Amino acid sequence: MTVASSIKTCTAGLKQAEAVFSKLALLSSDPKAQQVFHESMRTMQEIIERMNKRIFEIENEEPQYRGF
Repeated sequence: MTVASSIKTCTAGLKQAEAVFSKLALLSSDPKAQQVFHESMRTMQEIIERMNKRIFEIENEEPQYRGF
């Protein structure tokens, strides 16, 4: 497994976690829990954005990793 494919696999897992936090925020009846889940979802979004930037950098610097 290449670094690029490992990063993409990790990013996919983060996207799944983001979706779970979003769902939990919607399903929770406790306002404080909703806030915590929403904040966690936003944190995941920020990390995913940073990971996507890194994937872009890797693919531009190392063309052999494109599409993995």
